[in-house]
Order: sequence, then structure tokens, then C-alpha cells
Amino acid sequence: MRLKFLLLLLLMSSVFSVLAVASSDDVRQPVHIEADRAEIDEALGVMTYTGHVVVVQGGMEIRAATVVVYSKEGELRRITAQGQPVHYSQKRVDGKNVKGVSQRMEYSAGSKQVLLLGKAEFWQGGNRFSGNRIQYDPEAERVIANAGSDSGAEGDRQRVSVTLQPRSKKTDTQP
Repeated sequence: MRLKFLLLLLLMSSVFSVLAVASSDDVRQPVHIEADRAEIDEALGVMTYTGHVVVVQGGMEIRAATVVVYSKEGELRRITAQGQPVHYSQKRVDGKNVKGVSQRMEYSAGSKQVLLLGKAEFWQGGNRFSGNRIQYDPEAERVIANAGSDSGAEGDRQRVSVTLQPRSKKTDTQP
């Protein structure tokens, strides 16, 4: 039983080793998970963490009410997080931070992309994006924001909102 538990912990650390997508150093960092409850179904490859879940690996952090990790044959497939809201943050290799907030978050190991769903907001540098659905590709540093299909009455139609900060210019110090 103890050996099985140790193997499960090893599996969990390998599952999360690819979670940190923006910094190559993060994948070599240990994963620390805190939750009020953990349920592991090894046969199905599903690990469910509930209650004030905090996942930290290197410069990456996820805070949510529930985090579910899906794996197959010991290899990470995807991660979902739900909460009111879910908080995602990542320190990039260049030292800058990206962060996101939504009702639900999905991470796909194959594409290494983060998907924020439901009242989503995302910050990249000083730029802010909001919409019902925001997709972030950290390798391409690309953000795609959609209003989504949740529209109310004709006057209440949800829209994407983007605030772009101007780049600071280097000033000449010569007279």
C-alpha cells in the first residue's frame, strides 16, 4: 500500500511537471498542492482536489475551489479548475507576469494552452483583456478573446473589452 502511494505521488509530480507552460525552469520545480480534500482514481487517471485548492510550481500558481487532473498511462492530458473565481498567474521567463481570472479554467497538455471561461479577464503586461472566453498560448504569446454566446436582451449583448497600454519610449538625454 505504501509503495502504491509513493508511485501515485511520483505520477502526480510527473503529471504536473508540464503544467508550467511559460517558464522552462518551472517544469523542473517541485509541485505543491494544498486542498481541503483529495480524491485519486488511479484506474481512471483522475485526481480531484476540492476546497481552497492552491497549485504552485515555480512561478505558476492556480487557485480554485476545485481542480481536476486527467492523465492517461501516467501522462498528463488536461487540467480543469472551477471556482468563483479561478485565479491563474505565471511569471514568464522575461520576469513579467501574466494573470487571469474566470469561473472555469482549462489547460491542455497537448497544445500547452490555457482557456479561461465565464466572466474571464486576462492581463499580459499592462494590457487587459475581458470576455466570456479567453484563450492564451504562452509559446506564441497570443491572446484570443471572445464575447461568447451568453447574450441577454438585445441591449445587453456582451462584448470583448481590450485595454492596450502604450509602450514607453526611450528618451534622448542629449541637449
